[in-house]
Amino acid sequence: MSPRDRTAGRTEQTLDVFRQMEEALNRTGMDFSHVVRTWFYNNSLLDWYEEFNRARDIFFASRGVFDRLVPASTGIGSGNRENAALLARAFAIRPKSGRVTVKDIPSPLQCSAQDYRSSFSRAVEVDHPLFRQVIVSGTASIAPGGESVHLGDIDKQTELSLDVIEAILKSRGMGWKDVVRAVAYFKDKDYASHYGKIALRRGLSIMPCIGIQADVCRDNLLFEMELDAAVLKA
Repeated sequence: MSPRDRTAGRTEQTLDVFRQMEEALNRTGMDFSHVVRTWFYNNSLLDWYEEFNRARDIFFASRGVFDRLVPASTGIGSGNRENAALLARAFAIRPKSGRVTVKDIPSPLQCSAQDYRSSFSRAVEVDHPLFRQVIVSGTASIAPGGESVHLGDIDKQTELSLDVIEAILKSRGMGWKDVVRAVAYFKDKDYASHYGKIALRRGLSIMPCIGIQADVCRDNLLFEMELDAAVLKA
């Protein structure tokens, strides 16, 4: 989705995208409470990430999102041919019965992103009678206290990001072998080769993953990864 008025300010464009999400959900008998995952591709992200966060907070507060599930999310710096402030997409689930549940999953190695006013869950788990799916938000080199670490070191930032994701998966009885989709974001395209060597050493080279050059939400973060993992139930 993209904002309808691309001449409006960035905050208004962001709120319009959220309203469009809600309108689309309403057309299918759903509302924003059913959203479990969002993606935001922000043009010149580093110039206005705090403004984006404030706009998201405004919408979430007005819809009671903070009182229930806060969606998993990725916010990444990416331009677009429409020159809009951002493009976005969302994934929503409306269970037909109580047999399907959705809940947020804490990260064993990081604090909640909401502790530093970034309104997304580290991960979300969908529990279905036939399978369990873990949706991991964009994950970068952030310490338990919320600060960026290993500044300027792409290898250490990549290793920590993978350690954090691995800990989330292990906490849900999963591992890298259960990953069904992954995206790696590199601040510099040359960092892809660093990830390739680390992935080979960690046995991740056959994991389904694509790489994209993009700005991460902080200028000092060089790498980010999002992924989905799933296991069938016996």
